[in-house]
Amino acid sequence: MLPSIERTLISKDWLTLLFVTILCILVITRFIYRKRLGLFVGFLFSNKYQHQLQAKQEKNINGFTSLLFLVQVISFSIFTYIVALFFKPYTVNTPLLFIKISSFILFFLVIKYIIEKIIAVILDIESYIDAYNFQKINARNLFGLFLLPVNLLLVYSFEGKRVVFFSVFFIFIVYNLIVLFLLLKNYQKLIISKLFYFILYLCALEIAPYLVIYKFLIK
Repeated sequence: MLPSIERTLISKDWLTLLFVTILCILVITRFIYRKRLGLFVGFLFSNKYQHQLQAKQEKNINGFTSLLFLVQVISFSIFTYIVALFFKPYTVNTPLLFIKISSFILFFLVIKYIIEKIIAVILDIESYIDAYNFQKINARNLFGLFLLPVNLLLVYSFEGKRVVFFSVFFIFIVYNLIVLFLLLKNYQKLIISKLFYFILYLCALEIAPYLVIYKFLIK
């Protein structure tokens, strides 16, 4: 006889409520920011979205960005929750685990943003960090939207496929490299003038925190 393998089934009831919540947020976003949402979808390859913000003299963090940031946090948290249950099937499958994951992601992103702003002021590179954060926040908000159908498939169509998880990780890394390349291309003069601080920033705030999290998780 083949040895039995214990599987952790994903509870779909409260996850369905989360998906409905995301849908409601997107409906509200489309209702309030109809034109901006259309420009946002193509912002990586067009400056129209950024020009609209500059014309209206809006900050990077606004109502539109905040709504999509909320979707991003929920979307990333759902995916991380599914991955955790797949690779650690003995993990307790409760909404409390999701709350812990989402709280950590939210806390990490907010604290990281605050530290970035403080360091930017100290090093006198605030204009660069604002441009970088604009690209980064909106890029990850966009990736959060793209991750939604993946989460739906993982929850309702098929459970835990290793190839799906690693594909998403790979795509996320490539996606961030593309975002970084576009940033270097669009702001190369500013970056060259602050090249040392740029390298220092990447090492201290973009590479080190994720390495620490990775080592913590594999333990």
